[in-house]
Amino acid sequence: MKKKKDKSLLDYRRVSIPLSLLIAVALWMVVTMVINPDQTQFIHSVPVDFTYNSTAYTNRGLDIVNEPSKSVTLVVSGNGYDLNGLNADDFVVYPDYSSVSGPGEVTLPLLVRARNSSLQVEVQVERNERVDLVFDSIQERTFNVEVQASDLTIAEGYILQGTVASPSTVTVRGPASEVEKIDRVVARIEPSDELQNMSESKIKTVTLEVQDANGTPMQLEYSTLDSSVAEVTISIYQSKELPLTVNFINVPEGFDLNNLHYTLSQETMVVSGRPETLANLSELAVSDFDLSTFELDKSYSLTVNLPRGVESRNNGQNITLSFDTTGLASRTLNVANIRTINAPDNYTVTVNDTRVANVTLIGPEEELDALSPSSVVATVDMSQSQVAEGTERLSASISVPSSSTIFAVGSYTVECSITEDSGS
Repeated sequence: MKKKKDKSLLDYRRVSIPLSLLIAVALWMVVTMVINPDQTQFIHSVPVDFTYNSTAYTNRGLDIVNEPSKSVTLVVSGNGYDLNGLNADDFVVYPDYSSVSGPGEVTLPLLVRARNSSLQVEVQVERNERVDLVFDSIQERTFNVEVQASDLTIAEGYILQGTVASPSTVTVRGPASEVEKIDRVVARIEPSDELQNMSESKIKTVTLEVQDANGTPMQLEYSTLDSSVAEVTISIYQSKELPLTVNFINVPEGFDLNNLHYTLSQETMVVSGRPETLANLSELAVSDFDLSTFELDKSYSLTVNLPRGVESRNNGQNITLSFDTTGLASRTLNVANIRTINAPDNYTVTVNDTRVANVTLIGPEEELDALSPSSVVATVDMSQSQVAEGTERLSASISVPSSSTIFAVGSYTVECSITEDSGS
């Protein structure tokens, strides 16, 4: 019989295979680190970080205004062990801002560094690529939005009340050298069929336009607006001419206002407003005129009371009221005929004064001369006063019941005693 051959550990696959792999790795490390330590590899699509080390220019009051974007290829050299597994995230590429000293356009080289400072490799940007940057100080200015709508046509009987842009202001942000050239921001309404012969309000959405001092449109290269469009409301109002009327107050009982001959500085007023508002208006009232303040040969300035939403087209609301006082005169006398009316139940009113002195009357001269003082009445209307026991001076109105052409001016009072009747 043959002698049985002895086996070693290497004859077993469970030992030989792992051992072979270990030897292969060791050999690879020897080759890459000792025999061939200088290897080169390329890392593509590495973005340039323009914010890295940005204090180099922001401390000078500058900013990058041309919004650059760039990716480069890196050339990395070193031993194979260190190069293994490197990618774009392991490096930062940024412009060299050391030469930036003020506003302007510059071409800058790119710097690159490993994010891990312990990494022992050499790295550079392929072909020494550069970037073109524009620096300037950043400025913000706010402009009112001006509406330009010169080509509108309005239907007869209507007016262009106004145009309002929303937003009414916009803020422009950009390099000072560009922003300072802007004179205005406009919302230009372009002509169209729907904006001809207009009789109702409309809203148009328009693109905002930047103009220089000459009104020439500007194409902004670096600056931006916080809103590029605006909604413009074109308000169309109806126009209407209405007669003016005067309301007289403190007119004595029995006096006929038709005996007053007066004129207004204008008899009508042209107003504008929404059609639904003007539809209910047939006249306009001038502010009340207190007849007790009347004076011979004097004119009075009054104001037209315009309803809400109605505007004057006559450049003002002041009207002059004038009286024709031909044949009129004034007379002063004492009135002894005093009476009280509308006394409340359970109260007794006693007039203490025997006369109302120095009452001034206005009327036709012949009638005043023939007027008897006893024809003049002073009336205390208790419904116009707070009734309480005691002695009070109460307002008295003066009238001439026998005449429709004479009236009193001024204010007068009468002393009265008021007592409450005791129940039986």
